[in-house]
Parts: sequence; structure tokens; C-alpha cells
Amino acid sequence: MKRGFSLFSFQHLVAVFITVLSIYIFLHILERCDPEKLKRRFNVPLAILLVFQNILWRIIFFARGDFDVKWDLPLHVCSVTQFLLAYHLVRPSKTVFNVTYYWVIAGSTFALVIPDLQEGFPSVRFFEMFASHGLSIFTVLYLMIIQKNFPTNNSYWTAFAALNILALIDAPVNIITKGNYLYLRSVPEVDFEPINWLPPWPWYILVLEIFFLIIYWLIYQPYALYEKHLEVKSAGNHS
Repeated sequence: MKRGFSLFSFQHLVAVFITVLSIYIFLHILERCDPEKLKRRFNVPLAILLVFQNILWRIIFFARGDFDVKWDLPLHVCSVTQFLLAYHLVRPSKTVFNVTYYWVIAGSTFALVIPDLQEGFPSVRFFEMFASHGLSIFTVLYLMIIQKNFPTNNSYWTAFAALNILALIDAPVNIITKGNYLYLRSVPEVDFEPINWLPPWPWYILVLEIFFLIIYWLIYQPYALYEKHLEVKSAGNHS
């Protein structure tokens, strides 16, 4: 029997805890390995896993008679992010990493904290939500902590531009499928009070655009400060 999902319920908090703990354990193990060997031996299998599990969940939904083109096409930010991460693991691209860094930290993290989920434990949708988004977060942290990939100067504009390009792709798909990819037709159906403060369509889209641009800017600031520190240190060494 399916049970409904409640935000910040015991099952939600346990799922977040297990996801975070799993990420920490795997990163701790990988930190003991040689980064260059990992790049040669681990990056490709991880890229395959990202793509395979993304497709596999949809095959499972289809086999259960639960696949819906309004929601289950891989056109959400988090799904597109996984394909981009897989590409970066195989063919490193600073631009691709810049996009995935912001999309994961601001998108996948929010998806775990306030998931748009109607079915609770032990449904397939429940496991897909936390396993899939947890894998994205793990991959970005692996690229940062182990492989030393970091966002470049003012790269939040790149991520913001990419988000709007995805919106231009998702908008006609929403019209055709009557779906709600990227939440362009309505706000997420989650029991989270701040969402009720958003203005009606289409104005809430503008509010969310501003919100995510600010969030992208904020999560870049630690690196902006670090880059400034390096500039000051370099200037001091040459004086």
C-alpha cells in the first residue's frame, strides 16, 4: 500500500540523513585514493552510472504503468544535470562544470530538503527522489573535493543563462505534453508555506528567476573571496 509523503516527517528526515551519510562515507573512502588513478578508473564508471540510473528509473516507471510524459521525461533540471555531469566526467569542460555546480548545489539540494513528492516510503518514487539527487550531489562534491574542480569567476551568470536556455526548451514541451517541467506552468505542489507567498502565474516565474540568481551569486561568494585572497597574496609576493 502506498503511503503519502509529508514534508519534514520522520521518513523524510531519515532519508535525508541516510543520503548525506552515504555521500560522506563514499567521499571519505575516495579521499584516500590517488586522484589521478580515480580520474582514469572511476570517472567513466560514475558517468555510466549517472546515465544508466536516470534511464533505469524511467524504465521502472514504464514497467509499473506509472510513466507520465507530463512529468517523467528527463527534462527537469536535475535530470539534465546528470547527463551534463556524465559528459564532464568523460570530457572535462569548465563551462559544463560551472553549470552543474550551481544547478546541483541550488537545485538538487533543494529537491532533497523540499521534495516535490506525493508517495512516501517504500514507493519507487521515494527511492528515486533521494537516490538520484543524492548521486548528483555526491558527483559534484567528488569533482570539487577529490578532483579539485571549482567554479570560475562570475560563473553564476553562465549557470543562470543555461537555466533560461533549458526553460526555452521545456516551455514548448509543456505545451505539447501539458506538463510542468521546470515549474513553468505552476509552482511545486509541496506543503511548504513560503511557496504560497509567490504571486500567480506568470509573475512567480520572474520571482523565482531573481531568487535563483541571488542563490547562485551567494554560493559563488566563498570562491570569490578565495580568488581575492590569492590576488592579494600574489601582489604581495611581487611587491
